[in-house]
Amino acid sequence: MTRKDYILVAKELHDARLVVGEKERFGIDTVADFLAAAFYAENPRFDCEHFLAVIRGEKALDSRPARNGVQS
Repeated sequence: MTRKDYILVAKELHDARLVVGEKERFGIDTVADFLAAAFYAENPRFDCEHFLAVIRGEKALDSRPARNGVQS
């Protein structure tokens, strides 16, 4: 998958979290965890924590994960 694909998935999960109740949000977060693990298994450079932070709205959709400890 490409960065563009990861962004699309993160955006849709983020948007879904905004329109559902707490119980459904838990389900979306669980799916996001499984997807992050699968993406990491496919690409060891995939940053699971950044992906999940974007879904939770803690980071901007267009943000980039840190490389070598430096956020860009």
